Amino acid sequence: MPRHFLTLIFLITFSNLAFAQDGLYTSTQEWPVSISDGWFTAKTISFGQYTTSSRKNGIADAAAVSFIKDPVNPFNIRVSGREENILTQVIQAAHIAFSGHSLPSFLDNMPATALFSYILINGTKNEPLKRWEMILKDVNYLELNENKPAGILRSADDEVRVTAHNRFGTKNSYENICYEFHIRRQVVAAVVTGAHPRVWMSAEMEGKPLLPVLAAAIGALLVR
Repeated sequence: MPRHFLTLIFLITFSNLAFAQDGLYTSTQEWPVSISDGWFTAKTISFGQYTTSSRKNGIADAAAVSFIKDPVNPFNIRVSGREENILTQVIQAAHIAFSGHSLPSFLDNMPATALFSYILINGTKNEPLKRWEMILKDVNYLELNENKPAGILRSADDEVRVTAHNRFGTKNSYENICYEFHIRRQVVAAVVTGAHPRVWMSAEMEGKPLLPVLAAAIGALLVR
């Protein structure tokens, strides 16, 4: 085998290992994930100290998402753990349904017919009246290669950027998509969706009001 080809393989492998071991992606900050999908029980997913309920079709609180017309594939779950039981509603809707919403430019510049995923997260134990919403677009593999913006998680006065990459899969593919949650320049949480899910949570989030919100957002992505 040519030496330059072996060198290329080494560089790719080293790069992936360095990425996986750097910053957030450490074994101490990775939460264990297990999927329960028995013959007589509906699918639920546990990650860290949180567990999703099974999916229930439909919108649980129609008034909260009344601005969205013609929602597609609506369902709701509850994410429980650490004394939390958070209602989380998930729908798809065309960009035009968000015409009354102020959106980041990378979302607002998309075609009116582009489908967005909309996730509404009810208040938590410490902040019961504070709702969060996550809006995600579909990302192409070129965007995944570069960890480009995929959406936003926000409340009335807080904002978390969401990016997506494929660094745990194959370049130019949709394999093992990983969503990252960013506060300013720090990655505070991440989730790999699909058949082999993985979850990381920054140790700095421990005890913070945002932690259960991130858990609810991750739970929605895992069962979406």
